[in-house]
Amino acid sequence: MTNQISRRRVLQGISALPLAGSFSLSPRAALAQSTTLTAAITGYNVINSLDPAKASLIPEFYVIWGVFNGLMTFDDEMNIVPDLAETVTPLEGGGYEFTLKPGVKFHDGSELTAEDVKFTFDRVMAAETASPNAGKLAKVKSVEVVDPLTLRILTDGPYAPLLTFLTNARTGTQIISKAAFESMGEEAYSRMPVGTGAYKVTDWRSGEGLTLTAHSEYFEGAPTFETIEVPLIAEEASGVTALQGGQIDMTSTAPAADVSVLMKDDAIKVLRQPGLNTRFISVNLRKAPFDDIHVRRAFSMAFQREAMVQAVIFGEGVTAQGLLPPQLAAYYSEEPRPYMSYDPEAAKAEMAKAKYKPEEIEIGVITWSGGWWKRFAEIFVAQVNQTLGTKLTVEVTDANTAYARQKSGDFEAGVWGWLGMVDADEYVGDILTTTGWRNFQGYSNPEVDALAAQGLAETDPAKRPDFYKKAEAIAMEEMAVIPCFCSNIHNLLRADLEGFVQRPYSNFADQFRSMKLG
Repeated sequence: MTNQISRRRVLQGISALPLAGSFSLSPRAALAQSTTLTAAITGYNVINSLDPAKASLIPEFYVIWGVFNGLMTFDDEMNIVPDLAETVTPLEGGGYEFTLKPGVKFHDGSELTAEDVKFTFDRVMAAETASPNAGKLAKVKSVEVVDPLTLRILTDGPYAPLLTFLTNARTGTQIISKAAFESMGEEAYSRMPVGTGAYKVTDWRSGEGLTLTAHSEYFEGAPTFETIEVPLIAEEASGVTALQGGQIDMTSTAPAADVSVLMKDDAIKVLRQPGLNTRFISVNLRKAPFDDIHVRRAFSMAFQREAMVQAVIFGEGVTAQGLLPPQLAAYYSEEPRPYMSYDPEAAKAEMAKAKYKPEEIEIGVITWSGGWWKRFAEIFVAQVNQTLGTKLTVEVTDANTAYARQKSGDFEAGVWGWLGMVDADEYVGDILTTTGWRNFQGYSNPEVDALAAQGLAETDPAKRPDFYKKAEAIAMEEMAVIPCFCSNIHNLLRADLEGFVQRPYSNFADQFRSMKLG
């Protein structure tokens, strides 16, 4: 076992747009002596859990990334590199041996050991945990502690994305303290978790925000800012106003409508690049009318994706003809697909084949009042109604309720999306396979399941894309979801704030430790 992994290129085709905007100092008073950074999570006002095994919402991970570490992480070029691991050695038959960095301290001062890592992974895999991230470790047979700083993760044969799923990203595999969790209990731990990250949670105000305090014994050195205030601002536009008014120092997102204007503001840096997201209409295949493939195909041809990109995200993105985003270049198919273009006559002809009459279709399309998500639903509903004569309505709720209804199957249709990282299985496996944890629509095709399983086991990067391309093509022919667009990602910062490196999976708190005011 001498073939140790220190770096691994995992993402092909990421071609980030240049950072835009002015880099001159803001005309506002400089805060060079400030020990507090105010970093707002915008577009969301809900955080349910900071327990990595339970987390499922984007704003939850925005915080988790600064509070925890994974065995692995992404560097600025999206290579997978060791984080808590010091060395990584492949094992014959599948899996890896990890040697941990010595002297890593949890927030409570205790030292990280291999037992904490084993406890973390065993808990994610345990059925009683009901972790939404359990699928990422589905092929792990066992986690074995060799000594206090060495462990082995054994898999059931080759498992190509394992290292990806062990990164400090949207994985749920961030390492938790066994002793702290057992002492505190799950509920208390989910609110005041004990991790190894550069910051620890010291206050959580539900629906309002959190306070993070620097971890002075962080293994990579104490961060610059002593305190991070993380307000939750439901409307992205309100975040812009707060930034321009000097009330906050940065945002997690930006309203697409304002990007072109903000790029001309000398007081603000606009970070902008194509994202690894996918935005679609989720339709419940277990309920009328979407149990009929002709309805799904007709709906897909009844609206203009190009118009959506302009009206919903103001040109800050591209149309989608599948589930996989263009930034996953090796896996993305550029060939035009049937049913993915606006064609009113074809849509009407397809609808005529359905067992439902368009005027009989009276359903609500779920959305929430968080900026462009509401416009997303409104444009879809208006165009489909106009083209087909259906009676769709927009059903506005809050983001938490929308998620709960999708997850429980209590919906007919809703605007939805997903932001993975760099592995196609996070899209095909999570959303399109029968047991995928984000397969809320109830889609099931044994051929798709088999192709996804082959993709998981194929370790040759030149061969893996073929399995996922075939699986996606089948699912799109059957309209498992109705793809719409992929949007750019944005962050807004004070012009004198330095050290934030934007990554295409929309990172946030993982950068706090390296940030400073110039």
